[in-house]
Amino acid sequence: MRFHFVSTLTIRIFLWIIAALSLIGLVVGILAFAGVHIEITTAQSTILVSMCSLTLLVSLLFGTIHYKVDDAYLHLNIAFVDMLSNRIRLDKILNIVIENNVFYISYLWKGPDPVIAAIMISPKRYDDFKTLLMSRNPNIVFYEANNEKSTDSK
Repeated sequence: MRFHFVSTLTIRIFLWIIAALSLIGLVVGILAFAGVHIEITTAQSTILVSMCSLTLLVSLLFGTIHYKVDDAYLHLNIAFVDMLSNRIRLDKILNIVIENNVFYISYLWKGPDPVIAAIMISPKRYDDFKTLLMSRNPNIVFYEANNEKSTDSK
């Protein structure tokens, strides 16, 4: 199941503007290469194509950040690449904490000390995400600091 990374509206608008401008620049550069009369030199069109294709790729990649849960792992993907490299095993997740409207998990990775990670998803999806993780690992302890309620899933 996928959970999209939450970013502010300003960041999303900024990414889409960068993607649109980069696409326009890329098209102009390709048209200049193709021989359409545009008042830029070949060197300028080369720079335009290279820079616009790079910024278009980066803005689209950042727009595709999402969390994915499979049978054994929690992944943080950018496009198709798992940025965590199977670091978070579902059976190693110890706690889920929601505090100040932020979703945290603690898990064991290397050694006996737990790692704490903030999961940046929409607060509307917190219950779905918590339910999914707790269904895959019934030993997870859930704690919601704002309401001062704690539940143990055992």
